[in-house]
Amino acid sequence: MADDLATVNLQKIDDYMASAAARGEDIDGILVDQVDRAKAAQASGDTAEAIAITGKVLERLERSRTA
Repeated sequence: MADDLATVNLQKIDDYMASAAARGEDIDGILVDQVDRAKAAQASGDTAEAIAITGKVLERLERSRTA
């Protein structure tokens, strides 16, 4: 179940990044690095770390949308 949350969070982030790219917005390099870290954590079985990272990224994206 926890792995599902990491996967769902990563999908949300991927969707956001694809949408931003389609609008011609620059994707923050730090965001890309965090996504890579989350994917690596998930691949190594560290689901808790993947969820923590993706949760922070999603919070940051939400703040940037409302700012």
